[in-house]
Order: sequence, then structure tokens, then C-alpha cells
Amino acid sequence: MTDQPEYPEHSYIRRRGRMTKSQAHGWQELMPDYSCTPSELIARADGKALGVEIGFGMGHALLDWAADAADWHLCGIELYQPGVGALVTGLQREGFTHVSVVEKPAQEVFAELSTKSAEPLIDEVRIFFPDPWPKKRHLKRRLIQPEFVLSLAAVVKPDGLVRLATDWTPYAQWMRECFAGSKDFVSEVDHIRQADEQLVPDSARQTTKFERRGEKLGHEIHDLIYRRSI
Repeated sequence: MTDQPEYPEHSYIRRRGRMTKSQAHGWQELMPDYSCTPSELIARADGKALGVEIGFGMGHALLDWAADAADWHLCGIELYQPGVGALVTGLQREGFTHVSVVEKPAQEVFAELSTKSAEPLIDEVRIFFPDPWPKKRHLKRRLIQPEFVLSLAAVVKPDGLVRLATDWTPYAQWMRECFAGSKDFVSEVDHIRQADEQLVPDSARQTTKFERRGEKLGHEIHDLIYRRSI
């Protein structure tokens, strides 16, 4: 197993936001059926492929993934309560029982997984359109950091995938640099498309709200896939 990362202090904001009645019902009444701790996630994923989406927003992409991967166990990591409420409402509507939700920062989740699991256990991680924190003084708030890449290496199985997407070119370059500095991952896909082009077939996702907003602004869309070294 790779060396364990030493995390610098990371700050985060639990964004509550304004909820619809449906979202509030989901978060208050349905969430107990889907909520889990990292330790519980290890047990739930036993014998199954495990996929994780970090920052699933309103949950649309994770619901699509759940429909396509009934034989996997999936986990969504999110702090935005309206999004959590929307996701679990969708999970109940679709009858999906193979998805768990963790309301903790991904850095803390992966740190706990790496200490409580004897071996890496995640087959695929998806991080689509994370907050780019474009101001220079906020760069340390970006999710993708060299330390976070090290934490990914500690929990992603050999030959497992990390899929990323962003419409913020400086952040895409930042991601490339962070992964290039790691001996634990190799670049498998590095695709840049213009706003009027179609998604690449291996992007494994539908167009997101943040992506559509970026397209309207004429931003290039970067899809990156890294494979864990064997």
C-alpha cells in the first residue's frame, strides 16, 4: 500500500441552502436509510465493486451511475444538504438500495478508509466539476491537491480509475500537475472539447448543470481519467 498522506488542515462549509419540501423531506426522513460512516461503507461494499462520487451536487449523475451499475455498491460524498435530500428522494423513487451517502469531507472519509481497510477497496472515483476556487488566495481550498492524490492512491485498487471533469482550464492544468507528480497514477484519457462538441464516449457521465453553464460561457471542457498503477 502507498504511504499515508499527511493532511494539512482543511476547512469546509456545510452549505445548507434553501430546500424545497421534497428535499427537506428527503434529508430529514429518508437520509437515515442511506447514511453511513466510512466503517459501515467497508462492510456494505464487501464482495462488490465499489464506486465513489465526490461532490454529487443534486445527485443526477450518481442516479445515472446507480441505474447502470446495479451490481456495484456506490457511495456519494456531499455536504450540500439540499443535494443530499434530492439524491435520497431519487434513490427511494427508483428503488435503489445499493447506494450510500456520507456527509463528511472527502479528505476525512479517505483518511478513515485507508486506516480501517487492510487493502485499497475502491474501484472507481468520480469528481465532476468540483469548485475551481479561481482566486489565488483560495487555491488551497481546491479538493485536488498533491496530498489528496496521495490519499486517492491509498484507497483506489490497483487498475482502478479516477475520473475528473472541469470547465475551468487553470484548474484542469492544476489537476494534471498534481497527478503528474504521483508515481501511483498514469494518465489514460486527457480530452479537451469545445463547448459545441459532444461528450466523449468514455466520459461515463451525462452533461451536468455546471458543464452546461460553462458551455454557455464558451469554456473548454476537460475530461481526465487516471488509472491506479498496478
